[in-house]
Amino acid sequence: MALDSQSETSITTLEIGHATSVLVGKPLWQCHRAADMAMFQFGRQRKIQNDRGEWREVGDVALHVQCRWRVLRQGLIVIGSSDLYYPADFQVSGKVPEGFDWDKDNNLRDKLLDNLFSGNTREFLVRSISVGQAGSLQILLSGDLSLELFPDDSLTGEHWRLFTPGGEGSHFVVSGSNTRTDL
Repeated sequence: MALDSQSETSITTLEIGHATSVLVGKPLWQCHRAADMAMFQFGRQRKIQNDRGEWREVGDVALHVQCRWRVLRQGLIVIGSSDLYYPADFQVSGKVPEGFDWDKDNNLRDKLLDNLFSGNTREFLVRSISVGQAGSLQILLSGDLSLELFPDDSLTGEHWRLFTPGGEGSHFVVSGSNTRTDL
């Protein structure tokens, strides 16, 4: 999505901290995706109707991530955003089969996320958030987990956004040019 230059402003770690503080105390209970974008759901579960008239389950707050991210437990990567590009049954010593299509075939990231959330029956409470430089975040969760976002380019594209699904409120968007757009 192109950012409207009239609504762009420079962003500070204080502003990011304020925007993301709404997550503290809320459970993280799901992550699904649209193409390679991760869509994390926080808060109570509720149903809304999308633009096509289909019902879907969302949280009070959604975090859509288009930059690199990972889930850690005790300093080890449990799930990484790049796990998407490997088959669900991938073995470290193996090769990705020719013709593997991460968007259509079962992939490792989707499998690991489904295991983590036990098919949307397990949740992890947000304990605190640390804001780093250039829009990076560390979200500390119960279960000795953390979700880390780390933008890794200097371009103007969107890295992540925080918003209320189906709500009328604005979206807090962080891009590579260190700008915020409230849409």
